[in-house]
Amino acid sequence: MGPSPVFVGHPDRIKTLDSLIQNAATLALNKNDYLKAYTIALQAGPQSDSLLTQLAVRYFSHLAYGTHSIGLQYEGVRFKMNAFNVPALVNEYAVNKSLNKLAQYFTSSSKEVTAILNTLKLYRDSVKQANVKIELLTKAANDYRWLNAIKKENRIILVNIPSAQLRAYDHGKQVLSMKVIVGKYETQTNTLSSPIDKITINPYWVVPKSIATKEMLPKIRKDIGYFEENHLQLLNANYRVIKPSTINWEIYSEENFPFTIRQGTGCDNSLGLLKIEFDSPFGIYLHDTPEKALFGNANRFYSHGCMRMEKPIDMGKWLLQNNPKALDTIDFNKCYKDPAPKSIAVTLSTQVIVWYSLVDFDNNGNLKFYKNIYDK
Repeated sequence: MGPSPVFVGHPDRIKTLDSLIQNAATLALNKNDYLKAYTIALQAGPQSDSLLTQLAVRYFSHLAYGTHSIGLQYEGVRFKMNAFNVPALVNEYAVNKSLNKLAQYFTSSSKEVTAILNTLKLYRDSVKQANVKIELLTKAANDYRWLNAIKKENRIILVNIPSAQLRAYDHGKQVLSMKVIVGKYETQTNTLSSPIDKITINPYWVVPKSIATKEMLPKIRKDIGYFEENHLQLLNANYRVIKPSTINWEIYSEENFPFTIRQGTGCDNSLGLLKIEFDSPFGIYLHDTPEKALFGNANRFYSHGCMRMEKPIDMGKWLLQNNPKALDTIDFNKCYKDPAPKSIAVTLSTQVIVWYSLVDFDNNGNLKFYKNIYDK
C-alpha cells in the first residue's frame, strides 16, 4: 500500500494551492507560470496527486530560492541551493498545517523579502504609482530570496554597486557593514561571485595597461619625475625594474607599450595597506585606500572598477579569525617605507558576491531605492 495522497481526496488543500496560485502576484510571483500545469494536474486522473505535488514543490521552491538567476557577469562559485528541503516541507505543511503557513514561513525567513513584499503591496494598492517600481520590487524579492538561501549556508561578503555598500554574513548573521567606493560610469565595477583566495598586506599596485597608457603615459612624456612623485616603478618585459629616464617615451603608445608600471608598497600606495584577492576575469578586488575622505560622500563612484573598503582592517581580521596572529605583528597606524608584501591564505571558506540591486536596505533595515548609476 503506497503513501496517502497529499492533494487528491483533500479539496481544502487543493483550494489553498489554487488560492496561492491565483494570488501569486502578492508574493512577487507570476500566476501564469503555474496555471497551465495546475489545469493539467486536475485532469490527470491517477497521476493527479503526483502532478499537483510537483507543482506545489515548484511554487514553493520559487518562494525559497527565487524565480530566476540574478545574472552575474562572472559566476566563479556554484552555490548549492540546499538551504531548504522544499519537498519535505510541502508534504509536512499540506498534511499537518497549511500551505498558507508555509508561504508565511518562507516570506518571514528573510526580513529583506518581507520588507520588499510589504512595499510592493503599497505600490499595488496605489494606481498612481508607476509600474516600473512594481517590476523592480518583484525582481528584487526573488533576488533576495536567492541571496537569503545562500547566506544561510555560507560566509559571504556582499557588495551592492548602486548603494556602494558592503556587508559580511556568517551563515545568515550580519557581522560587518561598511561603505565602499566602486567604479565610475566609464570604468564600471563588474558583478561576480568568487571564493576568497588570500589577503596581501602591503601590496604592490600593478597599474592596469589601460590606465598606464591612457592616463599615465601623457603625464610621463611631460615630466619623467612623475614616477618618483607617485612612488612608481617601471618594469620591462622580464619584470625587472629599469630606470624610466633611459626610455624614449615618444615612441610608445597605447598600442605599443611593452612595460609594466607598478606602485611601490607603503601607506601612500593606491591600494593602501591591505588587498583581498579572489578569482576574477576583470582584474578587480577589494582593497584599502589612502583617500579616506571619499567615504564621506553620498555618491561613491570614483574607482577604475576595484572596490575600496572603509574598514579594511576589520575585514582582514574577520577573514583571518582562525589565524589571529597573522595581523598581530603589523602596526597599521605606522607608515612603513617600502615594506615587503606579505600574502596570507584565507582558509575559512568565504565567498564574495558583487551584485547590482537598485533595492537595498539601510542599517536600520529600511528599504531604499538607489539610482541606476550604470543605466542597466
